Amino acid sequence: MRFELFIASRYLRSRRMHGLVALLTWIATAAVTVSIAALIFALALMNGFRAEIRDKLLQGTAHLNLLKADGSDIENYTELAQRIAQTPGVVAASATTYTPALLALSQRNEPAILKGVDLTAPAAANEVFTTTIEGNPQQLHGSSHSTDDELPGLVIGRELARALNVKLGDQLTASALGTRLTPLGLQPRARSAEFRVVGIFASGLYEYDSKWAYVTLPALQSMIGSGATAGTIQMKVQDIYAVEDIAARVLQTAGREAFVTQSWQELNRPLFSALQLQERVVVSFFSLLIVMAALSIVALLTVLVMQKRQDIAILRTQGATPRMVATIFRWQGLAIGLLGTLAGLPLGLIAIWLANRWRLIALPNEIYSISYIRLTLRLTDGLWVILFTLLVSYLATLYPVAAASRLKPVAALRMQ
Repeated sequence: MRFELFIASRYLRSRRMHGLVALLTWIATAAVTVSIAALIFALALMNGFRAEIRDKLLQGTAHLNLLKADGSDIENYTELAQRIAQTPGVVAASATTYTPALLALSQRNEPAILKGVDLTAPAAANEVFTTTIEGNPQQLHGSSHSTDDELPGLVIGRELARALNVKLGDQLTASALGTRLTPLGLQPRARSAEFRVVGIFASGLYEYDSKWAYVTLPALQSMIGSGATAGTIQMKVQDIYAVEDIAARVLQTAGREAFVTQSWQELNRPLFSALQLQERVVVSFFSLLIVMAALSIVALLTVLVMQKRQDIAILRTQGATPRMVATIFRWQGLAIGLLGTLAGLPLGLIAIWLANRWRLIALPNEIYSISYIRLTLRLTDGLWVILFTLLVSYLATLYPVAAASRLKPVAALRMQ
């Protein structure tokens, strides 16, 4: 093995290497280097983007939701939320209700989702206290039957506020479809209420910032006529990746037959599936760049075998076996792949550092509320790139190596 490695290194470092061989050597090494750097940068970008989206989702929504299995509202929700909050793994729990509504200011109308906030629950259970960027969500108070002097408060999404052109202190009209009791039973009834804007929130996700608004749970209950009931018990948990185990304990506390749970993973599975598909496409594209770079290794070794036919013949006549000849050229291909890896890895890391240092990867702030994406490279990704590159480099040597090992010494010498 030392003999083959010695000959391979002599070929790579030979001062007589010029012309096409020298050009192909530089092209092959540069192609592998750039391809590895690009793949590492792309992986770090996808990791950073996925982490930012996940953090924004978890900041602006519940980690786990508890609902009635039959779709009905939850009674005695305060006592149930307090019991659930004692479940191991649950940080805080709060009752809430959602309803579609139409918000109106002057001649402007926008569809929205109103969410009720239980101010008696811990603040950690309600994301509005962490996502509000203007005003104070503590000023949410009252019910929809409050007087004009003390209208119930409303915290509105930033994009929704822009669409309605509202600011703090403005008075909005919210209309929703409620119910009323008649001799024929519960009948739908359009209900409306006046609210005063006391805050503007920004979760960082356009889907929420352009549609959601928060009011107190009593205000929403009286507006839609649901009585003292809630639609959901929402929870924040300690370990977001152990949410399924925590959900099982919550169901044991609440009652498995009467309730069902929805985790953040279930609710956002389409989004993360799309991100995963996008990551696979990006990784496949840049992996193909490495494969294309390996083709230059094939071209280099093919030309090198043609130029070194006399050397191969001499080695064979001196006792070198076809396997030894094959190993010499295999080492050359692997050496180019290794050199490209050793150069491409730090190049990619430098590019990641520069992107983070100067915040080069920016997103539209009006949509994401993320000034830039912080790139993150996982150790497993780096190891995968190295192993993949070396494997492709090895496969690139198979054809030229086979040609070199089949070369007949006598025929090679006659051709000179």
